[in-house]
Amino acid sequence: MNRDSLVIVGVVLITLIVLGSAYMAVSRGVAPSLLEKRGSGGSQHQKTGASKTTSGKPAGGSGGKTTTRRTTTMKAPFDFKSLFMKKTEFSITYDFYQDRKKKGSGSLYVKGVSKRRVDFKFAQGQTIMITKGDLNIYCFKQAQSQWQCFQSTNKEAIERRFGGSGKSGDPVEKGQQEFTSPVYNGTRTYAGKMCYCYYVTKSKKVTVNGVDKLGTAWMEICVTRDGIPAYYLFLWKSKDGKSTVRTEMIARTISYSVPDSVFNPPVEPRPLP
Repeated sequence: MNRDSLVIVGVVLITLIVLGSAYMAVSRGVAPSLLEKRGSGGSQHQKTGASKTTSGKPAGGSGGKTTTRRTTTMKAPFDFKSLFMKKTEFSITYDFYQDRKKKGSGSLYVKGVSKRRVDFKFAQGQTIMITKGDLNIYCFKQAQSQWQCFQSTNKEAIERRFGGSGKSGDPVEKGQQEFTSPVYNGTRTYAGKMCYCYYVTKSKKVTVNGVDKLGTAWMEICVTRDGIPAYYLFLWKSKDGKSTVRTEMIARTISYSVPDSVFNPPVEPRPLP
């Protein structure tokens, strides 16, 4: 695989991790950067509890004023763990943003507890990740080329082979297991649906220009009333304040019917080499 393919794969793996395994150590209190008005995001609703409003520049260095609400008394209307993925058949189309700029699009398909598919499309090409029980299928296609698909029952092996660490595990499973005490962050509207937002934060090292840097990562998911994830955010800031990473997936449409044919790869997959 060349460098462009590895970049696409890296984006897919990051998003899969955000989808589920992002929820780890929780730091209580609202992260201001999560409450800023998003130039690319959905509409924000008033939160309950005492609040203070301030103005400043939004995260990521973009210009203009924004409103930040800091609240410490918000009460979650739902327990995240009981709500997340409550609906077991749905599909979503997303717009994908990096540093507030649209970079591509994607789709998520879920059917039952054992079938999932994540697609991404960028200028450089497309990727597909399919999970059917214990079988994992990874497909990629660069611009002006043909699809290639590989399969393995070893999820860690297929992640390592295509640019991941091999340690992320199953994203939905980890999300259900590790997102035990997220911080409620109010409501916003995505794809025309009221969504309930929760986040966690943790210390994390990120490689920037070939250098590992320590910083703080905020990860947020907003779900519909039936637990469908309509918004993802991964936001990381280095300890020295000089580096920022911001990745978002914002739902455009949500459907409640998924045909079985969706989980068939575009070409016959080969065993993982």
